[in-house]
Amino acid sequence: MRKLPPPPLWLFGLFEAIQAVLATALLVAVPVLGVGLVRSWGDFDPQATAEVAAQAWLVIHAVPLNLAENADSGWFHLVPLGFTLVPFMLSWRAGRRLAQGAYPVQLWQGLSIFALTYAAAAVGIARFGVDDPGTLVWAGVAAAVLTGLGSLAGCYVEARSATRMIGVDLESWVEDFSQRLKWAGAYAWAVVRGGMVAAATAVGLSALLLAGWVGWRWMDVANAYQELDAGISGGAGLTLLHLGLAPNLVLWALAYSTGAGFNLGSGSPVGPFETELGMVPAVPLLAALPDQVYEYSLATLCLPVLAGVVAGWWLMREGENHFDDWCQLKLKLRPLSLAVSTVTLAAITGAVAGLLLIGPLWLSHISLGMGQLNDVGPHAALTAGLLAAWVAAGTVVGYLAAPAARLLVPRRRSEDHDDAEEDSFSAEAK
Repeated sequence: MRKLPPPPLWLFGLFEAIQAVLATALLVAVPVLGVGLVRSWGDFDPQATAEVAAQAWLVIHAVPLNLAENADSGWFHLVPLGFTLVPFMLSWRAGRRLAQGAYPVQLWQGLSIFALTYAAAAVGIARFGVDDPGTLVWAGVAAAVLTGLGSLAGCYVEARSATRMIGVDLESWVEDFSQRLKWAGAYAWAVVRGGMVAAATAVGLSALLLAGWVGWRWMDVANAYQELDAGISGGAGLTLLHLGLAPNLVLWALAYSTGAGFNLGSGSPVGPFETELGMVPAVPLLAALPDQVYEYSLATLCLPVLAGVVAGWWLMREGENHFDDWCQLKLKLRPLSLAVSTVTLAAITGAVAGLLLIGPLWLSHISLGMGQLNDVGPHAALTAGLLAAWVAAGTVVGYLAAPAARLLVPRRRSEDHDDAEEDSFSAEAK
């Protein structure tokens, strides 16, 4: 019995794109349809409900919408990052599956068809839901970037190496380099990973800060739910909105901890140095926002510094600071060479952490396209810059403190070992 030949890779990519589009469309359409039926059973409008579902699909794909009826209104741009993770993870899964069924030199065929098909579907949905030329362009670009990044991440996880994805043997290629270039590459890669450690730690600490503050102000959130009296469907919708905006709020907490703060509308800053709350949107979780500068508000500035300390500790344990070796050869005075190499390492680590988070910070910013609510969220460039500075300061501390702590640990272990030997000797004597 003859076996059918495997399908071409472009067809595999097309199938994965259609599958992902249908999955995300159902995830959006079902709850929107349910809410529409509950709220207007006798006067249900299928056309309007379908347009709302299309607009919601575009929103979770980070597409700005031009819903303005007049020229004075702005664009509606709200990216619920918690929901945006759904198409990203579906693209990640598609990238892994494409990497499993393709040779590295052929991988671009499946990935390009996957991203282009998804982008074309996004343009079609935007045509149905908004039918604005600018929105059509943004729909194609945003969907292509989102699915492209997600599928590339999935390919990287499957291939275990970025070079294997394109069929390049990095090890043999690097062997032709001089030893100095190898050291420079190892140093650069270590610093990049140190910046990743700092960024991940800063986000994790900001999530703990947000969770602790919401727990402390939970009664205000509960009272806001009761005052809205949105019913079962409305309460469920608000809870889903909170879940979708949770990553946004974590990044707002990060901006608060850097000192940059964030705006809850034009002229309403919220930060550790200045807080002037104006009109607060009717979202229960926003009732937990700090309404003033507290005595302990400045203590939150320790969080990005602590992230830098963790990164500095990790970099010392990694042991790839070849720039310090070079400084020792050129600068004979050890305190001077250590200061130069450590400050350089810390500055680059902080810059990497800031660059990694400037994109998510920008996406967390919200513009509702009307009045003061065109500016809701952090200023991405300012927050990333301050984060880089705080992380750099913490990296210096962590990098210089790691050797001292490492000297204490073996001493403690040797003391425990001596005590154990003494106890064993006493037991044998008895």
